[in-house]
Amino acid sequence: MNPFDGALKMAVITRGDWVDEVRIASPRQDVAPIFIGRSLPDAAKLAKNLFSLCPVAQSLAVEAAGEAAQGRTPDPAERKLRDLRLLCERYSEMLRASVLDWPQEGPPEAESVAALRDTLQSLRVAPDIGEGRFERVEDAAIKLGLRDFAQGETLFARQWTGVAADEPNWALSEGNADFLRPSDDSAVAQAMTEPRFSRAPQLSGRCVETGASARRASVDFTNTLAGRLASRFKDMAATLDAIAALIKGASAHENLVVGKRAEAGQGFAAVDSARGRLYHRLRLDSAGRIADYGILAPTEWNFHPEGPFARFLRGGRIGTGAAARRRVERLAFVFDPCISVSVEIRDVAHA
Repeated sequence: MNPFDGALKMAVITRGDWVDEVRIASPRQDVAPIFIGRSLPDAAKLAKNLFSLCPVAQSLAVEAAGEAAQGRTPDPAERKLRDLRLLCERYSEMLRASVLDWPQEGPPEAESVAALRDTLQSLRVAPDIGEGRFERVEDAAIKLGLRDFAQGETLFARQWTGVAADEPNWALSEGNADFLRPSDDSAVAQAMTEPRFSRAPQLSGRCVETGASARRASVDFTNTLAGRLASRFKDMAATLDAIAALIKGASAHENLVVGKRAEAGQGFAAVDSARGRLYHRLRLDSAGRIADYGILAPTEWNFHPEGPFARFLRGGRIGTGAAARRRVERLAFVFDPCISVSVEIRDVAHA
């Protein structure tokens, strides 16, 4: 199941080449009440079966929030296994979308699909993946061009060079990106006590962005479509490097899976999933069952009606016709929604 039943509907209102307005309507369903009354082990299993996208991240969020509510801290070995499971899923989810969902004419070629299939089969055994299986994952990444996407004839090179060549023909509106960071977790935990917050989240008026660009922001980020696509590829490569490090004995990361205790019986979790920071918040009753639950997904940040996608598209120059639609679709792709996107462009200058 996907709690988003349908498409994320975007109406882009233009005057000639320029974007006047961006309207976003989400079909989001609040599935959090399904967890109420369940035990923590049952809730973790439910999360893994309920969500078709990022099921590992969702189940880890239940586990981490539940442990925090009980005042339990996982040991280093357990944390490391969780990180490995999460990173394997993160890379798998991002790779699948990059191969199958990139807006283009026609399906991806058979060789790219084969490389994707080999990767998914190799990572499916996480956390028991070893160096032998990981070598197959790295080989597939090389075939797709992940490590060298700025040149060559690989799938990712064609995606990036095509976007870069089109860059002079359109432009996002000027503005500084504002990214969600682990240091914001405590503020999010407090804000999630208000149920309406999770439907349209803001932090003191900030409509922030999460995901691959946020993870790359302190390293190398450029606010163009080509820059954001490059950030996505680099984030995927960094995820592969993190998996390799864990296989070779590295310790768990500090901010990948975080559980925090608000007060007795109340727990909060932040999980750095494929599409960005995922939050769960819960309260247990006296019998240890879930009495209240809340979920905040990355899509709610990035596609807030006044959020980063709308903000950087509004006031931009996108051209007209099929080219404009494709640019909007590709921009939506790099903001990485957990749902399909339906784009409508209305030109009021010719209405």
